Amino acid sequence: MKKTIVSILLALGACASAQAVYTGASIGYLVDSEEAYFAARFGTSLNSSESYVGNVEAEIGYSEESSGGVTAKLTPVMLNYRGEFLGQNNWTPYFGIGAGLAKVKVSGFGISSDDTSFAAQAFGGIAYKVSESASINLGARYIYVDDVKLFGTNLDVGDDVAVEVGFSFRF
Repeated sequence: MKKTIVSILLALGACASAQAVYTGASIGYLVDSEEAYFAARFGTSLNSSESYVGNVEAEIGYSEESSGGVTAKLTPVMLNYRGEFLGQNNWTPYFGIGAGLAKVKVSGFGISSDDTSFAAQAFGGIAYKVSESASINLGARYIYVDDVKLFGTNLDVGDDVAVEVGFSFRF
């Protein structure tokens, strides 16, 4: 997983220009799991016009659930495409898709097991530009994680929807 994260960040850094790089973070609520979801991203613009910007970004997420002495942690690492529709005002609708890997770890009572599997997401929302380089956003994301093998048993991780707020800062 560490090699994957480093490779994605190096690839993004190689194609980034000083004016096109951005970073951001969000906090959300997973509706089905009823847990918090955190995400941080780093990206760069691929192309832009007066009305549209296409971006590529690396993102890492995190969610944790604890119940009855057992803790489950989800850490997806995604490579995303994000599109932004620029308007005449400060409101910017955005959408995106991503794919990558998710590490699932379950531990409790002195034992633990983890596995990594395919993950994908789709997201969208609206951002409000508070300055030339900073914006806040409100959105939703659909997250899918394929089955994992924990403690010798295949488990269905499944999918969830998160409602989230966040920010982005362009350099």
